Amino acid sequence: MAAMDIHHPLALAFGIMGNIVSVLVYFAPAPTFYRIYVEKSTAGFDSFPYAVSLLSAVLWIYYALVKSHSFLLITINSLGCLFQTIYLTFYLVYAPRKARIETLSMVGMMNLGVSALVVGITYFPFRGETRVRVVGWICVAVSIGVFAAPLRIVVRLIKMK
Repeated sequence: MAAMDIHHPLALAFGIMGNIVSVLVYFAPAPTFYRIYVEKSTAGFDSFPYAVSLLSAVLWIYYALVKSHSFLLITINSLGCLFQTIYLTFYLVYAPRKARIETLSMVGMMNLGVSALVVGITYFPFRGETRVRVVGWICVAVSIGVFAAPLRIVVRLIKMK
């Protein structure tokens, strides 16, 4: 239990509750992807929210590594990476060719390019607590993007009407 050495029992309790809620959030798209699997078609679904969520999980893992002693963050975001990768794989299997290419390039740019950029601009110029704060704020901004990403679909629907 040394990896979960949290000085405040309340912090540990809320961390565990947060992980439980996060697991439920990661399961939320499962019915959509079951439908994609059954229909063998993405039926106009967008992969963008899942790509952004994958980026967020990757960056939170980086934050947890920079911060140290963040076992709960590493576990839930590793699970998040797994879920988003599975969802994106389902999407890629059943998406039309054009959507597949767009998704692969988007995931590549976001999860390789942006992740490498964040590591590059935070690892070398910053040290200690400053690095933790900077990476933390970047993660918060990307997390807001995770919840804003589905709005892209709403905007598209409004334009179609």
